[in-house]
Amino acid sequence: MKRLLLVGTLAVAALVLALPAMAGKSLGPPGGTIWAFDEAYHTIGVGNTLPDQGPTDTLYHFPDCETCDAVSDAAPGHPGYNGGRWQVVDAYGITSQYTNAEDVVANATMLVDGPRTECPLIRS
Repeated sequence: MKRLLLVGTLAVAALVLALPAMAGKSLGPPGGTIWAFDEAYHTIGVGNTLPDQGPTDTLYHFPDCETCDAVSDAAPGHPGYNGGRWQVVDAYGITSQYTNAEDVVANATMLVDGPRTECPLIRS
């Protein structure tokens, strides 16, 4: 009984000590920022891989830039937006943040198709 009480007390103490470190961190699915038409959008990563059929928009990812957010060629309210269905394209040679697809295409040294996925764009 004393051992169970000690283990319980230690668990509560560990949680209390961890709370300040967890403050400010959001709970829930992974998310991030995607840029489109020079505007930042929030997204929620749902982790779905789509089959290679049906309409998609392009979502540029930057393998050469660890701090760059993805850039889209479409967004809610723009003609032809496919509701968050993406063909991911690795844009090589990009080492700083761009905020529109035209600049990405103009400055990439190579574009390589990756998987298809889905995630919503939510206006910031």
